Amino acid sequence: MPAVGYRHGQSPLPWLLLAVSITLTITVLVVGRNRLAEAQERTWTSLKANDDLNQKLKAAEKEVEKAKEACSVGDEDQGDIARKIVQLELQNRRLQDELSKVKKK
Repeated sequence: MPAVGYRHGQSPLPWLLLAVSITLTITVLVVGRNRLAEAQERTWTSLKANDDLNQKLKAAEKEVEKAKEACSVGDEDQGDIARKIVQLELQNRRLQDELSKVKKK
């Protein structure tokens, strides 16, 4: 008397193929998930580095603007100094003229 539910002569090959297919599918899904996680991490790292560089660039731009303002102020100061030099030279010439007049008397 044969066992209940057992058919004599049935091949285990379909069940073996099903197990292999399921195993391969799970492996592909796990590897894909890991690659996706790595890609996301690289993306976040790149975005953070990009934000850091943008902040440094903005800080450098502010420093350049401050330097330009300082140069403008320096140019104005240089113009004031040049005017004072001219005034002092004129005053010096007048005083030398007066001194030479006093020496002649």
